[in-house]
Order: sequence, then C-alpha cells, then structure tokens
Amino acid sequence: MPDHSPTPGPPHTPGPAPADQEPAPQDQAGTAPRPPLAVVGIGGSAGALDGYERFFVSFPDSSGAALVVVPHLDPHHKGLMPDLLQRCTALPVVEIEDGLQLQADHVYVVPPGRSLSLMDGMLLLGERGDLPSMPIDAFFESLAADQGERAVAVVLSGAGTDGTQGVGAIKENFGRVFVQDPKTAEYPSMPQSAAATRLADAVLPPEELADQLYTALTQTSAHSDLEGENGRPDPALQKILLLIRSRTGQDFTGYKKSTLVRRIDRRMKSHRIDRVAQYVRYLQENPREVEALISDLTINVTAFFRDPEAFEQLAEHLRSYIVMNKAEVDTFRVWVAGCSTGEEAYSVAILLHELLQDLGSNHALKVQVFATDIDKDAIDVARLGLYPAKIAYTVSPERLERYFVPKDGGYQVRAEIRDTVIFALHNTFGDPPFTRLDLLCCRNLLIYLNTELQKRVLSLFHYALRPGGLLFLGASETVGNEGDRHRFTALNVRWRIYRRGEGAASPLPLAPPLTGQAPGGGGDGTRPPLPRQRVDVPQLAQNLLLSDYAPPAVVVNEQGDILFVNGRTARYLELQPGQASMNVLEMARDGLRYELPAALREASAQRREVTLQGLHVVADGTNVLLDVTVRPLSAGEQQLLLVLFGERPGEPQAATPGSPPVTDHARVLERELKHTRESLQATIEEMAVSMEELRSTNEELQAANEELQSANEELISSKEELQSLNEELITVNAEHERVIHDLAQANDDMKNLLDSAGIATVFLDNDLHIKRFTPRITGVINLISADIARPITDISLNLRYGRETFTGDIRRVLNTLVPFETQVQAHDDAWYLMRISPYRTSDNFIDGVVMTFTNIGVVKELERRVEQTQAYAEAALNALHEPVAVIDGEQRLVTGNHALYGLLGAEPAEVQGQRLYNVGNFVLDTLELQQLLRDALATEEPVIDHIIDLPVPGRGSRKMKMEVQPIISEDGQTAVFLLMLEDVTGLVEHAVREGEDVTGDVSQEGDG
Repeated sequence: MPDHSPTPGPPHTPGPAPADQEPAPQDQAGTAPRPPLAVVGIGGSAGALDGYERFFVSFPDSSGAALVVVPHLDPHHKGLMPDLLQRCTALPVVEIEDGLQLQADHVYVVPPGRSLSLMDGMLLLGERGDLPSMPIDAFFESLAADQGERAVAVVLSGAGTDGTQGVGAIKENFGRVFVQDPKTAEYPSMPQSAAATRLADAVLPPEELADQLYTALTQTSAHSDLEGENGRPDPALQKILLLIRSRTGQDFTGYKKSTLVRRIDRRMKSHRIDRVAQYVRYLQENPREVEALISDLTINVTAFFRDPEAFEQLAEHLRSYIVMNKAEVDTFRVWVAGCSTGEEAYSVAILLHELLQDLGSNHALKVQVFATDIDKDAIDVARLGLYPAKIAYTVSPERLERYFVPKDGGYQVRAEIRDTVIFALHNTFGDPPFTRLDLLCCRNLLIYLNTELQKRVLSLFHYALRPGGLLFLGASETVGNEGDRHRFTALNVRWRIYRRGEGAASPLPLAPPLTGQAPGGGGDGTRPPLPRQRVDVPQLAQNLLLSDYAPPAVVVNEQGDILFVNGRTARYLELQPGQASMNVLEMARDGLRYELPAALREASAQRREVTLQGLHVVADGTNVLLDVTVRPLSAGEQQLLLVLFGERPGEPQAATPGSPPVTDHARVLERELKHTRESLQATIEEMAVSMEELRSTNEELQAANEELQSANEELISSKEELQSLNEELITVNAEHERVIHDLAQANDDMKNLLDSAGIATVFLDNDLHIKRFTPRITGVINLISADIARPITDISLNLRYGRETFTGDIRRVLNTLVPFETQVQAHDDAWYLMRISPYRTSDNFIDGVVMTFTNIGVVKELERRVEQTQAYAEAALNALHEPVAVIDGEQRLVTGNHALYGLLGAEPAEVQGQRLYNVGNFVLDTLELQQLLRDALATEEPVIDHIIDLPVPGRGSRKMKMEVQPIISEDGQTAVFLLMLEDVTGLVEHAVREGEDVTGDVSQEGDG
C-alpha cells in the first residue's frame, strides 16, 4: 500500500475520493481544459491489481499525458476500479462517460460492459452488445489511428493475448509500447505475448515502466541535434549510420531523414541520453544497442490479409493475368520484399492457391513465392509458420480451417502452402534481385526511403518483373514521377496495383558511391547540387566495365555459401524449389553439379587454382561450352574461393526440352564415378566420427532421461501443490470479494451518516485539494461535485473571513497537528463554529484535514439576550445613588454600581473578582461587616436595615444602613447576593438631636 505521509513530490501522497467523482469541463475561472501531450492506453486484467498499483504509485502527476485504463472487467458487476486506482495516485480518476474530452494529467477508466474508442481526442463508449472479444486490441487500434506517434500502449499483467495486435498498430503509426516484465506479472500470458512481438520499447517491472514512460514523455527531443545547423545533418548522425553498416553490413543511408531522426531520438530517450555524441559512444560500447536500433529502424509490423479489400482487388487482377498468359507462364513467380514474419507472403500464397482452384485444371501452374527480409529473427519466425491464436480475428474461418493446423495454442500454416514459399535473408536494394517475376509485392517499405533510393528500387522492380507483371505496393506508396509511371500502368490507384510496361527491362541500377551526404538531402527537402559534383568517376567507370566485360563470378566460403555475386550468374546457377539456400553447390545447374564440388574441395585443400574445361551446360534453352575456374582468396582468418564462369566462343546449339547437355557420355560417367567415390570416402569418415558422437550422445541421453524422470516426479508433486494452492486462492478470492462488499457497504454507511448528521463537512488532502464534502457545505463554501480534486484556494467562500486567514489556519493545523476552532459569520448573517482537525489514517499517517462548520445561531441569540439583560441590570444598578454590590458565595465582588466604585475609590477592573473586604481603599474591611456577610451567606437569610460604622476616606466614620438580599435562580438555588449600603449618618444625628432613642432599633436590627 502507498505511504500516506504528507511528503511533497513523487512518490505521491494518494488519498481516497468518492466513486461519483466527475471531471470539470472548465475550471472555476472558466478556462478551457488543457489537452494532453500524449495519450497512454493501459491494458491488463482487473484481477491483477498489483501491477496497476505499482505503476500508478510510481508515475508522477505532471507528465502532461492522459491515461486511459482498459481492464478486463466483469460486465455484470459494479466496477470499483476508479476507487482502487485513486488510492494509488494524486491524479483525478474518472469513470468514462460517452463523449468525454480527454484532459492532461487525468486517469480515465472504462466502465464495465462497455467498449471504448477514441476520435479527435474524445472518448466514445459502445453498447454492451458491441463489446469486442479483445477490448484492449480494439482500443489500441483506435488510439493508434487517432493519435499517431503521440499514442502510447502499456500492457500489464493479464491472461490471454489481448493487446498484442494493438501493439502492432501502435508501432505501425510510430507510437511507443511498454510491456510489464512477465516475470513480475501475476498473469504473464498477456505481457509475454506482447513482448514476443519484439516491438516493445521497454520490458520492465511496473514501477520502472512508470519511470521510463515519464522520462519518454517529458524528456526534451534531440531532433535539433540530429538535424544540425540550417537543417543539415549532424556529423554524429553520419557516424551512427556508418557504425551500423560496419558492424552489421546494413546500409540505412537511403532512409528518409525524418524516419532516422525519429527512431534514433526514441532510442536516446529510452536510455535518457540528451546528446547525439553521447549516444554514438553508447553504441560503440554496447553492440546490442546497435541491434536494438536496427530493430527500431526495421519495424516488423504485418498481418494476414492486411487491407482485405486490397487483396480482393489483387485477386481480380491476378485472375486476368493468369488467363491472358496461361500459354507463356508455367511457373508463377512471386517476390514479397520486406516480408517481415511472413504473414503477407503466406497471404499471397493462399490467394494464389484459391485462385488456381477456382480456375480449374486448365490453368495448372507451379507457384514459387520468394519472401525476403534483412531481419534474421523475423525470417526464422516466417519459416516456422506458427502464429498465435489471435489470427482468427483477421483470417476467415474458412481459410483458417483450410490452410492452418492448430498447434501449441496457435495455428501453423499447412505444409502445402509452406512448401510454395521460400524465405531468405536478402537486402532489397543491396543484393541481386529475383528475376522473371509475375508478381512483386512490396508494401509499406518505400515510405521509409528517400526519393533517390525509391527511384533505384522502382528501377530494380522494373528489371525483376516480366513484361505485363503486377506490382503491389502499400496504400501510402506510389511509383513516383511521370517517368516512372511510363514504366508502370495503374490498375487500381487506391490500392496501388500496377502493371509493368511491355518495354525492355531497365538496366540493373548500380549503388551510388558514398559521398557522406545524409539521407533526405538538404533542409528544404531537395538534394543540393554539391554531392553531384563529387561523384567518384573512376569508381563508376570500373563498375560499368566490371558489369559488361568481367566474367560472371561468385565468392564462396569453404562450405559453398555465396558471399558475393558479380555479373549475371543466372545462366549457371538457379534457386532450387523448397527452402531457399544461397549455396553454390545446391544452385549449380546440370553439367556443373558433379564437377564443381570436387573442384571446390581440391582448391580449398591444396590452396591452388583449379580449372574445369569443356563443361556443357544448358543456359537459356541453349547448350553452352563452359570453363570454370576456382581460385583461392585470402581474407584474413576466413578462407574464401572465387568461382569464375567463362563461356567459350562459338555458335550456341539449341537444346530441346528435357534433353541432356551435349557431352562425352563416358567422360560424364567417369566424373560421376569419381565424384561418387570421393563422396563415399568422405561419408565413411564422417560416419565413423558420427558413430563416436552418437555413442557419446546416447550416454548423455540416458543421463538426461534419468534426470527427466526425476523432474517428472517433481512436476507431479508440484502439480498437486498447485492444485492445493489454487483452492486456497479461490478461498482468498471469495474473502476478498466479501471484504470489498463490506468496504462498499461501510462507504455507503459513512456517506449517509455524513449527509444526515446536519454538519457541514469538507475533507482536504495535504495539498489542500478537495477530497469529499457533505451537501450542507454549500451554505459556507460554493462547492459542486465537479470541484473534487480542485484546491480549496480556488473556491469562493460565503464567509466574512479573509481568504488568507482561512488558508493560514488550515496550514497551521497541518504543520502543528493541533486542532483549531473559531466562530465565523456567513454573508447571510448565519453563525458557524469552524473546527479544523488533522485527518489521521488507520496507520496514523496525516492525510490532510477535516473542516466542520456547526450552526451556532441559537447560541449566538442567547448570548445576545444575556448581554442585553446584563446591560439592563448594569443600567438599573447605576441609576441608584447609593452603593450596591453583587457578591458570590465566597464574598467575591461580581459587579457593582458607580456609587460603590466611588466609595471604594477603585476602577471596576481592579476590584471585580476580589474578596469584598480586600478591594479598593479597604472601606469594607471591618470585622463587623465580615461577620454579618458570613452569617448571611451561610444561612441565606436576608439582612435588613442593619446600621454599621464604616470609615470613609475623607469623610470620617459614617453610619451605613446595610441590607443583604439573596438572589434565587430558576432552579431554586442561591446564585448571588445583593449588598446595599445607605449613608444614614445624617438621619441618626438628627434623631439624636431630637432625643429619639435609636439604640434599641439598632440593637434590635443587629439582633435580627
């Protein structure tokens, strides 16, 4: 679980959010939402929450991208995915509604039972009945089509192969692909299938994927470094291309500069390298990075019957071609250039098989499909012909049943189709082409090449095709300018199907000399004239002389594998049916088949030149007299052989079909016998070695068999343990479902409790963003449901309380963790008791604050009445001219009138709360007064008309009539006592002068 402490910055401090959260179409100021810089589609199983949690906890909240989560959800249950993800990220998590516009730094989750697509940055939901069987694939394909190179696919833990096909669509549109390392996945089949495409930019654990994705989204592009000054290429770009060519032999100088810059920039970002010079050093120090860069430059994205309508149109034109040329064509030859993993080559083979079956026995043709690519791994996959089960979504059920066999959880192309397709490693614009072709397919290869290389390739295609042969290009490709269109006639402009003209074949284009000019020409898109002035004339002349006057020759190694071809060797060598092989011994025509192996062995063993004279070979329908010379070459540690083919001058003799070459039969038999003896001797020696190896292998197999038996026992035991573990997992899953139900119930209870409590409450996180609030808060703060996740500082208050003071009180509580409360008044004169308390989680982490506003209008009204009553009482007391004091049970002065304070000679603040006989000028500090007060307070009986002597400063001893009256509260308890003093000195003196006796009255009152 994530850490909920208030530490700023990533990793984040997630907090809960309500399930009914909705995005705000506009902020409070009315500004439009910020569009995302990229759109990240995230697919996986909803049950594998660990991958989602690790990814979102590690993904920062300032990438500028929109993240769309498309999990496998049960369509019949309420989705809790938004709530679960909100705990792991500070980004707003929104359940998608139809027509929702994407915003930057938001997370969107598809609701259960709905399909999802994207158009112009708007999320569109499909109905439940339209839910595709592969929802992640469907969304990835929609994402790729809408966003192009701004699209990003992330494949997390999940069951099945959903997402694999969508990954191909993302890469085909120049997007990025990130896959969870299957070793870290709860359900590894989805990431395994996606990683097996070899299209992923990174295969890492979820937390590392999040970090790498954030870097790729935010790192500054290196395009300016790669393009250099004034649009010219940087020298480091040239160094990269030369480094690739020196290490792998692959030449990418003819690729479009924009393609090279984009792919190199992507590799640099994946390694967090900012400068091209640094990346050159990295390539020099890491040979595997060169292979990874080549893999990026040669994206192997293909599919069976891609663009079905295009294949339908191709079938129609093939039908017409076969019918028109049935008398001239007995072998239908096809070349699929850039075949990748073979889906397109097999699609063409299947199409031709269906077409020939439809035409019937009158058009029986032998079909040869040559499929080539420069990627060895892709060719290995193509030769195997084994594809995942997801091809069932692109191949019709009829074709799937007719041309495929279920195998290893997928489908393998049947042998009858595989036997017609020959796969070979081949550089389309570097190696000699296949010739006499009836159909040439090259789809989505020319779009990566610059204009000059496109012209060379089209000239090569014109050379390779028969007159009237068909050229099938990709939907974004064309045959070029008007000059090229003269050589090719458009049959279908939309799907780029062309027919070769009837004119003579174009001369085989020669590779231009290296001038150091980067692909793409100048910065204005045209090639500047300077490179044309630096053409290597001697080299060009030598190339022309070699092509016209030097004898045809091949360079082979000791095993006979062809490494280099000079001139036209098709008269002496030919590809054999079946799996393609570039071995000169297998390609030798009749007349060379027995003599050439012996000459190669002799020249290799003795390191001397060997010449075979007077060999008869059938070439282009004529018997040719041929001399063959095998000459050793020294190439360092590798021993090479040069095979020269020299025809003797003379009139060629026509050869009838099926007739053997004209030669001496006895001499041929002698050579065959010699070859047989040598082969037998070599076979005997090899058999002896093989027998020893077989004995050793047999012993190893016996040991391996014992180990396998032991391993089988362990697997049986493991199977039982897994069954037990599966049962435990089912139990745990049921418990988790119960816990989730209880949590949902508790969440509903809490929501109802807060809504019914009648107290306005708002929950804030550590960044003062709103997490939750009760309906009554709208009387205090202007909040609506769309304000979730917005800062409280952006919301207007309905309080007569300064915004800065309000914010300062909240931050002080967060810093000190001491609750704060105060009384605040709303604009409608309502009073509230505002209390701010820290929000503590069950783990005692601080995750924001809780603010409550309690209406205290009744209390404030009572306070007003009390203050008014107190004012009336004070006014009544001050209206009396004699001293009056209100004291409590401890003889402390509660209040008094002006006459009392004048008698005491003190201010009210000085004497209130003090004992009566310790205040002021001590006028009341007499034993008689103290005793009378104690008795009155103890008995709670009133004292009436009691005369005492008090020493009044400045006036001497004065006769004071004292009265003490207890004041009874509503509950019948004595609250305070009223002490009244009246100066009766004058009355007493008058009574004495008149002879009246007041002693008895005084003593009587004193006794009373």
